[in-house]
Amino acid sequence: MYFSARESIETPFFVKTMREYRFRLIHKFIHFADNNFLDNDPHVRKLYKIKPIIDHLQNKFRSVYIPGKNISVDESLMGWKGRLSWKQYIPSKRKRFGIKFYMLCESSTGYVYNFFVYTGADTNYGHKYIEQPIAARIVLSLCDSLLNKGHCLFLDNFYTSPHLVEELTKRRTDCVGTMRINRKGIPQDIKTKKIEKGSLWLCSKKSDDHKMEG
Repeated sequence: MYFSARESIETPFFVKTMREYRFRLIHKFIHFADNNFLDNDPHVRKLYKIKPIIDHLQNKFRSVYIPGKNISVDESLMGWKGRLSWKQYIPSKRKRFGIKFYMLCESSTGYVYNFFVYTGADTNYGHKYIEQPIAARIVLSLCDSLLNKGHCLFLDNFYTSPHLVEELTKRRTDCVGTMRINRKGIPQDIKTKKIEKGSLWLCSKKSDDHKMEG
């Protein structure tokens, strides 16, 4: 496509830069990693051939731009039709099969500030927050360099929990998100309360006491 002679889809820049044969030769043999230094970490081994590119992008995304107050953590799926042991199937996504990413983005622009590539059970979320539950660890690791700066983080119900909200509050970070009713730490009053349509109930916490207001 890049070297097509058809006027409707041609891309002159590529033709002026190099011959098609040269492009295809580079594309075939390009290599970003030194196999003599193969890491024993299962997660790293799966991504080894492109690990330098991933590291470079992560560092650049965090260094060239600082997000505004509102940020969000969510999953993204990059379409992939090839064979891959950690390829995901998410029916709610437009491209249902692909490689899953955990991403931290600026809410207003969608700018990707940080990301992890999901490679299955051996996914490496960093060496910090290893004592945290997996959902909290993902969020805290992605947001690490933005904590204690007054940001407001938006989450869906996969991540949100009373425990995570407390951890974020300790680090001067607000949190807004939907929450599953079976999350550990949700007051029993909230679980059993029948909330009518159009009504709102607020539950605040002080130490180990809960107070509900309608």
